[in-house]
Amino acid sequence: MSSFLKGLWSRTRKAPEVRHLDHPRSLQAGDLLKVSDSYGLPSQLRDQTFKVVAITTQQFEHEFSTTFTLQSAADDRVDLTIEEDGGRETAAFTFSIKRDLVEQLFDLDEFGSIFDDESATSLRLRQTDALAELGVEGLVADAYHQISSGERGYYYQKDYRGSAPPTYEGVGEPFDYYCLISDGETHGIEIEVYEGGETDVCLTLYRDIADISELWPAEKGLTESG
Repeated sequence: MSSFLKGLWSRTRKAPEVRHLDHPRSLQAGDLLKVSDSYGLPSQLRDQTFKVVAITTQQFEHEFSTTFTLQSAADDRVDLTIEEDGGRETAAFTFSIKRDLVEQLFDLDEFGSIFDDESATSLRLRQTDALAELGVEGLVADAYHQISSGERGYYYQKDYRGSAPPTYEGVGEPFDYYCLISDGETHGIEIEVYEGGETDVCLTLYRDIADISELWPAEKGLTESG
């Protein structure tokens, strides 16, 4: 009798579901993605495999965006946001830069005018012959124009896909958002100014989502790469 019941249990028990990952929007912590080997990509991205190490949320009015923090095998980090405009999906890869690099790339007086609410700023690179040495070749454009000034946003250190962030104050960290883009809308500069004056400056590269060439769920990806 016991063998009969054991056999019945084995026939009726459901097999564990296999998770399929077919779009970057569905990434979870631990998942892996690979970027294509397109010649137009900078070395920080070209033919690189990344692991999702964090997922955060940003809110602008009633719109929410999910940001995936990616880490390479060399421990380099880049943020990924999937943007959509007119039915076209874009992968926005964002690299944080420090103040000393800002000073090397741009005239600080011109850069400071970004925070002047009276008019939109146009910004040009100070130098274009040392970008490889500075580690930003392919990540910057020769010129930018401002499209956003002091837009209020909120940062949540949590993944809120499938649910809305809390409506009460004190959960999201407020910041003022500034953005400049290149003429061809291939590159951007994004700035977030938090309370107390802490400022994050990022270089953003906008690419067709097809440049994310492969995706692996955590279990399968870790097994294959290990």
